[in-house]
Amino acid sequence: MQENNFPKAICLVGGDGTGKTAHATKIIEELRVKGKNCRYAWFGQPYLLSYPFMFLCNKLGYTKNHTLPNRIVCQEHQYYKNKALASVWPWIQLFDLSVLVLFRVCVPVWRGTTVVCDRFVHDALVELTADVGDKELYRKRIGRLILALKPSFVFIIRLNVNAQTAFARRNDVPDERFLRVRRDNYQIISSYLKIKTFDAELSFASVHLGIMEYLKVTC
Repeated sequence: MQENNFPKAICLVGGDGTGKTAHATKIIEELRVKGKNCRYAWFGQPYLLSYPFMFLCNKLGYTKNHTLPNRIVCQEHQYYKNKALASVWPWIQLFDLSVLVLFRVCVPVWRGTTVVCDRFVHDALVELTADVGDKELYRKRIGRLILALKPSFVFIIRLNVNAQTAFARRNDVPDERFLRVRRDNYQIISSYLKIKTFDAELSFASVHLGIMEYLKVTC
């Protein structure tokens, strides 16, 4: 591997319970041992305009709150029940994601830092697909614009497990159905974009080794 050619940004995508955070942390640890200046970036729920919109939808009754046995409250956005909300929500996400990509990925990279992202715009698109109930969203203009936010220097890696495994690993999701819907959407988008996918059912060590070898080969 040529060190100068190593990815400037690595983004791990995939559903809840696939090990994105653990693998992102491990990648950063390994890169720092090699003397690289790197940082962790989390692409969870975008904020800015998203917060007031979600607050409004919650008040209007388009957010279902699941209170789990452990008392954790999981929110499920059901914007597909309102055509206007379903139309506006993706554009709000596009704006917020644009800001996040600029300041959490592009600016650090321009300053010479390697960025390792936990989730990325692909995850946001998967969630949007579930929120608005449109499995073809990735083919539409708004979906293409969201995917176009990925800078050319970003490497995307998907981690995948079945819904049963993911549910066993998580304590903040209501049921397997919640995870299965999103897993199906990840499969559609990753197949469409030909995203490299790793089977995270395997041991953590073997998956990490596979990721690092893939990054070396593709650089």
